[in-house]
Amino acid sequence: MRFEERAESYDAHAAPQKRFAEALAAFAPFRRGVRVTELGAGTGFLTSALLAQGVNVDATDASPAMVELGRQSVPAANWSVRNAFGPIEKAGALASTGLLHWAADPAAVLRHWRAALPTGGRLLLGVPCDPCLNELRDLIGEGPVRWRDEAQWLALLKAANFDVHAHGVLESEEIYPSAIDFFRHLHRSGVTGDPRLSPSELKSLLRDYDRLNARPDGVVATWAWLLVDATARA
Repeated sequence: MRFEERAESYDAHAAPQKRFAEALAAFAPFRRGVRVTELGAGTGFLTSALLAQGVNVDATDASPAMVELGRQSVPAANWSVRNAFGPIEKAGALASTGLLHWAADPAAVLRHWRAALPTGGRLLLGVPCDPCLNELRDLIGEGPVRWRDEAQWLALLKAANFDVHAHGVLESEEIYPSAIDFFRHLHRSGVTGDPRLSPSELKSLLRDYDRLNARPDGVVATWAWLLVDATARA
């Protein structure tokens, strides 16, 4: 992931992430006046949705550039730079979307998050899950992310001492003018790593994606997000 490098272009190329963040906030709202620590806040998609509900948000992200942009666009939140993948400060409640799947060991990260919460403290979690981007994955493999399905993510939460009270997978099909437009959105939103393909391999990939995923108005990409409302178990 290259969020620090692509912070300036993130908002314009992350429409699915914004939509899923707003859906997560609506899925299981916090009580008005509650203070929530948001992990991996990016530029503030979920932050804005929580604030609109009357929630007090401590928004954190590991990218200083993202935090600075978030501070400018959502000044009502309390912004700070923080790595969410190691031990974190105590919090009454946690919220996060589009972050946990990037962790090399999400089970360990969930244990850190559980340790930061009191018994009964809430975790509102949104995480991309299988079949997200399955059209692309069918052509290039899994890449740097290990994709888990709903059952696998729920098992990780249970093992980390969270009780899941509500969950569901939200899917959407995004239409892009062409494969190269789709790839540009991924690249400019920072969700790609170092180049893995040669120019000729990339050209072949784009041609195959256009051929296999054509729609009358462009090409399709499936996005899927698991929404979870959980509490910390004793």
